[in-house]
Amino acid sequence: MKRRVTKKLTVGAMFMGLALAASIAFAAWTTSGSGSGYVAAGSEQNLTTLSVAASTTSVLYPTGSADVTVRINNPNTYKVLVTNINNGTGSIVSGNATCDASNGVSYTNQSGTWTIPASGTLTVTLANAASMSNASVDACQGQTFTVPVALVGASTP
Repeated sequence: MKRRVTKKLTVGAMFMGLALAASIAFAAWTTSGSGSGYVAAGSEQNLTTLSVAASTTSVLYPTGSADVTVRINNPNTYKVLVTNINNGTGSIVSGNATCDASNGVSYTNQSGTWTIPASGTLTVTLANAASMSNASVDACQGQTFTVPVALVGASTP
């Protein structure tokens, strides 16, 4: 009988040892929590245009129309989809005072879809967007005109 009690005690001690070891193995502290993450939104930068006067090839004459070339610069870190290139603020000028007093040049607003790459440029040719009336003076011959434009666009994926 003594042997049986010892055996029971041994089995019981082993069981208690295993239970103690298991509770130690699973006794790691657990925790959870909540809080906030943060992200800052960047600020948009206006699109600009760059001069392409030296590469302009379309010829404007009285009662005629010609292409307007616009090189759009996007300083943003994201692509921009331009949907309108409209009349900007200011007069269409050539730099020749006599011509500019009566150049008869006008610009027609343009709509379309032009994607300007992030931190990049795009050169756009607007077919027949400028016209010259018959009121243009002789001093306008051979002049290159600066056409102010307003760009309308938004970020795009």
